[in-house]
Amino acid sequence: MSLPGHLLPALVLLLARSPGWAWVPSRCRAPREAVCNFVCDCRGCPDEAQCGYHGASPTLGAPFACDFEQDSCGWRDISTSGYSWLRDRAGAAPEGPGPRSDHTLGTDLGWYAAAGTHRGRQAATAVLRSPTLHEAAPSCELSLWYHVASGGVAELRLELTHGAETLTLWQSSGPWVPGWQELVVPTGRIQGDFRVTFSATRNATRRGAVALDDVVFWSCGLPTPQAHCPLGHHHCQNKACVEPHQLCDGEDNCGDRSDEDTPTCNHHMTTDFERGLGLWNHSEGWARNRSAGGPQHPAWPHRDHSRNSAQGSFLVSVAEPSAPAILSSPEFQASAPRNCSLTFYHYLHGSEAGCLQVFLQTRSPGAPQAAVLLRRRHGELGAAWVRDRVDIQSKHPFRILLAGQTGPGGVVGLDDLILSDHCKPVPEVAGPTPGLWAPGPRSQLSSLQPWNFCEPGHLFCGDLCVPPEQLCDFQQQCPGGEDEQECGTTDFESPSAGGWEDASVGRLQWVRLPAQDSGSPGTDASGAAGHFLSVQRAWGQLAEQARVLTPTLGPSGPRCELHMAYYFQSHPQEISCNFERGTCGWHTGHLTDAHWHRVESRGPGYDHTTGQGEAGRPDPGAALRLGAASRTLGASQTGLPGGRGERWAECPQPGVSAAQPHGPPAGHFMLLDPTEPPAQGPGAHLLTWPQTPAAAQECLSFWYHLYGPQTGTLRLAMRREGERERHLWSRSGTHGNRWHEAQATLHHPQDSSAKYQLLFEGLRDGYHGTMALDDVAVRPGPCWAPKRCSFEDSACGFSTGGRGLWTRQANATGQAAWGPPADHTTETAQGHYMVVDMSPQALPRGHVASLISEEHRPLAQAACLTFWYHLSLHNPGTLRVHVEKAERRQLLSISTHGGFAWRLGSVDLQAERAWRVVFEAVAAGVERSYVALDDLLLQDGPCPPPASCDFEAGLCGWSHLPWPGLGGYSWDWSSGAAPSRYPQPPVDHTLGTEAGHFALFETAVLGPGGRAAWLRSQPLPATEASCLRFWYHMGFPEHFYKGELRVLLSSARGQLAVWGAGGRLRHQWLEGQVEVASTEEFQIVFEATLGGQPALGPIALDDVEYLAGQRCQLPTPSQGDTAVATSVPAAVGGTLLLLVLLALLGLAGRRWLQKKGGCPSWGEMDAMAPSFDNILFNADHVTLPASVTNDQ
Repeated sequence: MSLPGHLLPALVLLLARSPGWAWVPSRCRAPREAVCNFVCDCRGCPDEAQCGYHGASPTLGAPFACDFEQDSCGWRDISTSGYSWLRDRAGAAPEGPGPRSDHTLGTDLGWYAAAGTHRGRQAATAVLRSPTLHEAAPSCELSLWYHVASGGVAELRLELTHGAETLTLWQSSGPWVPGWQELVVPTGRIQGDFRVTFSATRNATRRGAVALDDVVFWSCGLPTPQAHCPLGHHHCQNKACVEPHQLCDGEDNCGDRSDEDTPTCNHHMTTDFERGLGLWNHSEGWARNRSAGGPQHPAWPHRDHSRNSAQGSFLVSVAEPSAPAILSSPEFQASAPRNCSLTFYHYLHGSEAGCLQVFLQTRSPGAPQAAVLLRRRHGELGAAWVRDRVDIQSKHPFRILLAGQTGPGGVVGLDDLILSDHCKPVPEVAGPTPGLWAPGPRSQLSSLQPWNFCEPGHLFCGDLCVPPEQLCDFQQQCPGGEDEQECGTTDFESPSAGGWEDASVGRLQWVRLPAQDSGSPGTDASGAAGHFLSVQRAWGQLAEQARVLTPTLGPSGPRCELHMAYYFQSHPQEISCNFERGTCGWHTGHLTDAHWHRVESRGPGYDHTTGQGEAGRPDPGAALRLGAASRTLGASQTGLPGGRGERWAECPQPGVSAAQPHGPPAGHFMLLDPTEPPAQGPGAHLLTWPQTPAAAQECLSFWYHLYGPQTGTLRLAMRREGERERHLWSRSGTHGNRWHEAQATLHHPQDSSAKYQLLFEGLRDGYHGTMALDDVAVRPGPCWAPKRCSFEDSACGFSTGGRGLWTRQANATGQAAWGPPADHTTETAQGHYMVVDMSPQALPRGHVASLISEEHRPLAQAACLTFWYHLSLHNPGTLRVHVEKAERRQLLSISTHGGFAWRLGSVDLQAERAWRVVFEAVAAGVERSYVALDDLLLQDGPCPPPASCDFEAGLCGWSHLPWPGLGGYSWDWSSGAAPSRYPQPPVDHTLGTEAGHFALFETAVLGPGGRAAWLRSQPLPATEASCLRFWYHMGFPEHFYKGELRVLLSSARGQLAVWGAGGRLRHQWLEGQVEVASTEEFQIVFEATLGGQPALGPIALDDVEYLAGQRCQLPTPSQGDTAVATSVPAAVGGTLLLLVLLALLGLAGRRWLQKKGGCPSWGEMDAMAPSFDNILFNADHVTLPASVTNDQ
């Protein structure tokens, strides 16, 4: 039954909305609000390219940084005078007042932003402004390095402009310290657009040389939407995920404030001091104030925490230690069995003597008890509001007291005091208000001690007043050495910890713990049950690292040394892994919402480990044995259990049910599916913890699976501290519905214990393709030579015989002295290949340039080595291919003329022992000539004839590279036995079984941005008449859906369609043949496209045979399943005659029906009967509709 016309668009739209039908363009155009928002929303991160992102591979929380090495990252000078900013480097002006090196590289070749080349007679300000940035998370921090090289700088200022308000993040008038200095300031939560400006003001007539480098934004991106959240996390209204401790904490962590508007938060008691003291109405020494209009105090807060604005209010105090400021709550009762929690934000800046203490004072049935110290923060925490939290368990009513004090020049502040819903107010009893309790001094001076007549900040000892600059200077001033007692030398047995103070503002902190209570280690460094400092979880929201500081020390002598004992607790992890019992030593990165998942499947053909019995698969036993014999690698996790270092999720393989009670044992592997959830970021990371090399060379082997019409790139890289990330291996596009083995040799520096990390990165190119990994193994020693080499990441171990004539190059700049303009792998100027200059100056006539592979493993059966070569237009000479075992034997010699195309070469191989392949280029002595090589592939079985393939071992040189002009989709390679989310033929044509393979394209992925997919042969020589035979398979729904398969001839003159067929519900293999002719070199192209609306239907090819120089034989009459191109006169004449007869019969019948009164309207006719299929007219052939050319 045909569908009504008005339901067709709705059905197509419905199909387009389902995951298997969604059409998503591969080229991302991020909306305005997604540009410069510290989240990579497009592949390659072009939406952040002008905001400091330059193609690095950051992990969760990693920065968006600008080191000025490539460009200014969107920062612009907006100065209004000659005193301005420009991108500069020390080597450009060696005698100038600027720095002698940059901060990034530490050399005079490094770049930075500089101001100060202009002399003037008036004070002037140079202003450098960032690009427009969008949305900053509450945890966002901005760090930079600045250098002031002269005394002419009056002021440096860092400001943030958001809407109509400009916030001062930092300001300094010196004194200036020589060298590069680091500045770290939090931005707080910023909604909408904002800009950051860095300005330098110079004195009149002074140059005021200032430099800026390494501007970094840390942890600024808001969380991206997720389909599902980890267990215990909160799912925001905008589908982002936040951790449980981020709920009701006074910060917009979701990005839409839904984490602060939950029903639970509505029962919390929050005091933000915007309208008064709220519940905290018992105060002494605290003042409610704001930044705007506040005192001109250097350490005064520039904004509050609640509103992140200079107009917001907070509590502030400059109380001295002798009279601390006290803030008291009313009485509360903790509702058993839960705790009453207080979350608060505090500010300690301007003085090392700043201190904030939280006390608990309970009211027992008798009298109030002495206050108990719950938390103490001391020292300089920077100009930032830092989150903290205390949990209170008490059977009796209690009050919470906050005591603040500071030293000269210091400020202590409070904002956003949040009491949880389990803090129940106790009704006040009529009577006088109890007085505030004040903490007493640590030690009371006895009446026998002399009066302390020293100034504040000085130490009184004996009859001396030791000034601050002489404290902890390694020279004893006091007779008893009191001035050097709390200066860092300690065994941590004293509660004062030797003067060490925790200065952490993030999720980790240093805590003094007794050994018996810490779990591990069970003793301190001396072996006794003493105390030590340990990293523990904290409630801060800023920088992740835990920091513990001594008092200010020094100056020191040149021989000063620091001795300490340290302990790392690590969990040994295996890098070798088949993922059957877990993820071993591998964990996921969290830069984007695309993640690797460990998934479960059942039976052969699903994962690689349990699929070892499948026909045609290499035996994975070698990889498993290597895994069993491989080493155990240590890993030190800087995070804490339950933190964000690891997040794993179990999910079934798409298209396969995970709940199968019977059948073979389940297997596991790692899967990256960009549709679960729809990924926005550039890619997903799967990486190891830092590893220690076991040998100078190690071999990493693994199995990979890349499948789908729009598959991206899987790459392997190695990271080593202090070095650039090194690419080891990569594959792009679909590689068929099959597991493939790959190997990479890891090279480590000799006598080096530097740790390294391995990283698998999946970069998507749309939403119609998956990536999988399995059976990763590492062993000492080098790998065998790879079976496949594209030269994209390395030279694949090829050597040049010591002469270095062959080089690996790309033509990205378009200025390469020789070589083709594009490689064969990617068909772009960015792709790499090997090339040798054959001009007489580089290689005289008759001389040979050799390219020698690493050793290949012995071959168990005959194999085919294919490669693509490119010869210059001018005769370069001869390319010879040798196999070197005990001796060198020539297999192939190519001396044909060059051209503009890459050509395919192949040799048959047999080798019972280890062997190498050698490419020799013999020069002809011609100017501007070259030979290039790309895409080497070693496959089992003999080499097929040109443009012929049964697809059992692969595509046989047929290229399925996505064609950009057609939407970027590609043909695939599969078998009936392999599970697939796309429909496909149950058996192939070659073997007639589900184990046989075929080429396949799923037309359902085609949409508004994708019109067709091409499968292209190698370049073929001109021919007067040759026959192309092939078998094809189609399967489409009834009526308005129709897939289409066409054969094109592509040459320098253009494209010529020579054959075509459409199909519906043809679940059988049909034979097609066409006679081709061309007066010049050409390629055969199979084009899969649509003749109607998008539909879920496959087009498959098998047993393609190109008979060069042979004409096609007409099929016998019994061949009812053959589609043959028909000659133009017969086809056109017969078809036109048939159409005329049908038209006459239709008119006569309509008139007869009208006379009988039973003729329906034309609209009813359209709804009742399907229309004729279109006829395709081509250059010299006509393809008739399927109903005419085939039996139905």
